[in-house]
Amino acid sequence: MLDYAHLEALLSVEREKSFEGAARSLGITSSAISQRIKTLEERIGAIVLNRQTPVTTTEIGSVLCRHAETVLLLEEEVMLQNQQHMQSSKTATRKIKIAVNDDSLSNWFMEVLRENSKEETPYLFDVSIADQDYSINQMKSGSALAAISTEKTPVQGYQSTFLGIHVYRASTSPAFVERYFPDGVTIEALKKAPALRYSSEDDLQQQWISQVFGVDLQPTSHTIPSTHGFVNACLADIAWGMNPALLVDDHIKNGELVELVPGAALNKPLYWHCSRVIAKPFKKFHKKSHGRRKHLSGPEHSINRDS
Repeated sequence: MLDYAHLEALLSVEREKSFEGAARSLGITSSAISQRIKTLEERIGAIVLNRQTPVTTTEIGSVLCRHAETVLLLEEEVMLQNQQHMQSSKTATRKIKIAVNDDSLSNWFMEVLRENSKEETPYLFDVSIADQDYSINQMKSGSALAAISTEKTPVQGYQSTFLGIHVYRASTSPAFVERYFPDGVTIEALKKAPALRYSSEDDLQQQWISQVFGVDLQPTSHTIPSTHGFVNACLADIAWGMNPALLVDDHIKNGELVELVPGAALNKPLYWHCSRVIAKPFKKFHKKSHGRRKHLSGPEHSINRDS
C-alpha cells in the first residue's frame, strides 16, 4: 500500500512547482515534504520528480499524481453522500488536471467552467493548453484526468463523448489578400504568403491546404501561441490563419476579414475524454453547457473503455 501522505506531498509539489510552495499549501516544512518524497521514491524504486526550477513530475510521478487525485475524488464523493460529513466536505479542494485546446478555452469551454462554479462544492481546475490532435498523449501518460481531443477512441479507464464539429476558416484581411494573392489563392502564392502557427505541433494550415488543393505544403509562418492573437494578427494584415468560426464570422460579415477560399472550412471533430471516476459529476454541468456551443454541431454520444 502506498502512503497517501506521501502522495499528497507529491501532488502538492506538482501543483505548486516547488517544495516551498507545497510546504505552504500543506502547512508543513519543506524538509518534511522532501522527506516524504524521498520515502515515496525509495518505496516504489523510481524517481518521481525532476528537481530543477520549476520542479516537474517524471512520467511515473504524473501517474501517481493522477492516482492520488482519483482517490481523493472518490473519497469526497462518498463524503458528499453522507450528511454528517457534509460540512467538512464543503471546504475540500477537489482539483482536477485537464488539457484543453486554446480555441475551445477561449470560447465555449468557459461555459463548462461557469456551470461548475454554480455547484455547491465546485471543482478546482488545473488547466493546461494542449493541441487537440495531441492531447490524447497526456491521458496515455497519466498527466491529465480529462482532455479535449480529436481522437475518438478513449484510453483505458476513460470515457469519450462526442462534442461536435469545430469549424475553422482560413481567413485574413482584405489588404493581405490584395498584397499576397492579387491573382487568386494559388499554390505558388501560398508558398510566399506568411501564415500563422500556434506551436510546432500546429499543422491546421497544412491540413487545410491539403484538403483544398490536394498538396502537402508547409507554408512559411509566424508562431503566435494565442487564439485571440491569431485573429488580431489577421486583422492587422500580418498573416493568414486557421481561425475558429465563432471568433471570425462577424469580422467576415462586416468585411474586416475574408476567407481565402469562401466556404472551404476545415472541420475538426472534438471529443471530451475523462476518467470514468469524474465522468458522472462532470456530466451534470457538461450537458447544461452543450447547447451554448453554437459553433459545434452534431449529436452527443459516449464511448467507454474499461481499464
